[in-house]
Amino acid sequence: MIADCVSNMVLWNGKMVDANSVSIPKDAVVIYDVLRVMDTVPLYLEDHSERFFKSFTLSGREIPFAENVFADSICEFIKQTALIEGNIRCVYSISEETQFMVYEIKHSYPTAEMYAQGVECGTFQGERANPNVKQEAAVKTNAYKKIAETGVYEVLLVDMQDNVTEGSKSNTFFVKNGTVVTALAEDVLCGITRLQILDIIRELQIPLEERKIALCELADFDAAFVSGTSPKVLPISAIEDRKYDVANPIVKRIAQAYDAQIAKYIVEHKK
Repeated sequence: MIADCVSNMVLWNGKMVDANSVSIPKDAVVIYDVLRVMDTVPLYLEDHSERFFKSFTLSGREIPFAENVFADSICEFIKQTALIEGNIRCVYSISEETQFMVYEIKHSYPTAEMYAQGVECGTFQGERANPNVKQEAAVKTNAYKKIAETGVYEVLLVDMQDNVTEGSKSNTFFVKNGTVVTALAEDVLCGITRLQILDIIRELQIPLEERKIALCELADFDAAFVSGTSPKVLPISAIEDRKYDVANPIVKRIAQAYDAQIAKYIVEHKK
């Protein structure tokens, strides 16, 4: 049984099998990706495929199969399970044997109240050894423990130089005097939502800075938000004792534009 699997069936090495019949060894190296399904459409499938295979290249591993296998497997899983809405996890597990699995995981989407009132976040001292590789890491596990202990929505990772990089399961953006500020691409796991949001910011001609963000700067920003597969664009109301404007017009414009882009993508890719 796979710990985070909520579907009865798993697409395992190209075959649909009972979820109880497969597992991921504790000592396995796991390269993975998570994507969201809305109205039966896997959002930004092409971008997720590119990132999945990039993780192999950046970690010095050979790409294990033809690139069409990734997208075809996801579409087959959605078809076989009649999935309409949810999150899918794709896992390549490397141990004595290799496995490629596609299955549904538990999702938790923000409520309307959370979008309106924002969410509270904390900070956590930790950084990924290779930020651009989507691979299981101890820092993520430890960050999740702090989230559970403190009850915050997310914790922002702080590196050894006291720079804020990203969330444990999201990317982070800040707003100051009408300018959006976010961490450098090489310092974070570049989420698919992050890439879409950066394009939107440029299209809206909103000033943008990609740079190091010192922890001591957090009190200087007017607004902040996290981005990701599940939260989309979610305002932050506070990071520990620092408060932010959840009704910031820049954040609202970006959120509205991203929602509109998703709606357009679904229409264009609906079969």
